[in-house]
Amino acid sequence: MDAFDVIVTARCNTDLKPEEFERQKAMIKPLMEWNPAAGTWNMRFSSSHAEHVSNVLNTLFEAARLYGTVVSVRLMPAEQAGTAVVSTLPPQPPSPVG
Repeated sequence: MDAFDVIVTARCNTDLKPEEFERQKAMIKPLMEWNPAAGTWNMRFSSSHAEHVSNVLNTLFEAARLYGTVVSVRLMPAEQAGTAVVSTLPPQPPSPVG
């Protein structure tokens, strides 16, 4: 099997009560990098670390189930991953995620 990267983008549900929003953010923040320009969390993983990718995706899908977080996952051949656009979601106003 050829090597590939997993490109993950998440957008917080900003319609939550403040305490729920903070719990949602607390689940995502340790896993991904905040992109204030796009209003999204982003991360690129190597498929060579499949167990780590699986753990991160399970956590993100749990955030989606609990809080309505929007999660996007794309596979990209490793040789093309350096040229990939990480976020395919349209820009939105930044969430207060400090």
